Amino acid sequence: MLIYNPLAKITFPKYGIQIPSLDSRKTNTIKALKADSTLGRRKADWLIQDFPASISRDDLERAHSAEYLDRLLGENQEQTLMEAYELLDEQGNFNRYDPEEAEAPLGGIIEDVMTIISGSYAAIPIALETGFSYFLGGGMHHGHPGYGHGFCLLNDIAVALLKARDEGLFKTAWIVDMDAHRGDGTAEIMASHSDITSLSIHMARGWPLDSPEFKEDGSLNPSWFPGDVDIPIESGEEGEYTHRLMKAMDKLEQKGRPDLVFVVAGVDPYEKDELPSTDLMKMTKEQMLERDQALYRFLEDRQIPSAWVAAGGYGASSWEIHTQFLDWVLKRRLKD
Repeated sequence: MLIYNPLAKITFPKYGIQIPSLDSRKTNTIKALKADSTLGRRKADWLIQDFPASISRDDLERAHSAEYLDRLLGENQEQTLMEAYELLDEQGNFNRYDPEEAEAPLGGIIEDVMTIISGSYAAIPIALETGFSYFLGGGMHHGHPGYGHGFCLLNDIAVALLKARDEGLFKTAWIVDMDAHRGDGTAEIMASHSDITSLSIHMARGWPLDSPEFKEDGSLNPSWFPGDVDIPIESGEEGEYTHRLMKAMDKLEQKGRPDLVFVVAGVDPYEKDELPSTDLMKMTKEQMLERDQALYRFLEDRQIPSAWVAAGGYGASSWEIHTQFLDWVLKRRLKD
C-alpha cells in the first residue's frame, strides 16, 4: 500500500528556507501512478490518502532527550530551529534562509514534522498487516537524541519504530537506510536498543562525514557514531552498490529473521539529484531501480514485512525514482 497525504510535507520556501526539496517529487509521482492504465483504475487497492495524527510528546521522548524537546517546544524554539536547519553560518549571517521571503512563521515547521512522523508510524501496522507499505514522506535520519541537523528536526524513523515496538506491534526490526548520506542520528538513537538493528549504506565521504571524527574535547562526533552495519560507497563504486548491499543483508539474516524491516529509501544517490552534498554518489536511473528491486525481492522471498519511507531526494528529477519503483512494486503486488 502507498500512503500519501498532501499535508505530510515541509514546503521549505514557505518558511523562507532555500532548500531544493520540491513538492513535485510527490505530486508528480502520484500523478504518474494514477495516469497508468492498470494502476489508475485500481487506486482503491493501493492508495491510502489519510492517516490519523498519532504522535505525542511522550512518543518523541522515546528517541529524543527531554532537554532538547523543552528547547524545541518552549521559549527557545526559533533559535533551536535555526540551529537544526543550519540557517546561520559561522559569522552569524543567514545561510539558505531569507525571512523576508517567508509566508509563515518558522515555528510552523513543527506541526508539519509531527504530521510526517504520524505518516511514518502509520506505515508500520499497514506493513505488518499487508506485507508492504510505502509512505511518500519521512526519513529524517539526521535527528539525534539531543539535536537536529541536516534538514532533520526530529527522527521519525526512531520515534515511529520505538512507539510501535512499545505498543507490542513487533519485537525485532531492522532499519535499512539507503539515503546518500549516512544515517548518523538513527545510529546514535538505536545504539541503546538491541532489538532494532540499523544498517546504513551511504557516501564514504562528504557531509556529514566531512567533520572531524572526534571533537576538541576528545569525545566522539555524533555524526561518526557507529551503526550496527555501515557500508561506505566511494565515488566510482556505484556499480558495486547493490551487490554490497545484498551481501550485508545476507550477514544480517544470520542473526535471525526480524518481524519487520523499515526501509529508508532515499533517492538522493540519483545522478540527477540537485543537492550539492550528494555529488559524491552518482547512480543511474537503472541502478536505482536495481537497488530497490533487489531489496524488495530479498524481503519478499523471506516473507518479511517491510515499511518504506521516501527520505532524501532533491530537485526536479527525484520523482522519477519513486515512480519507477512504485509502478513496478504495486503492479507486482496487485497480481498476487
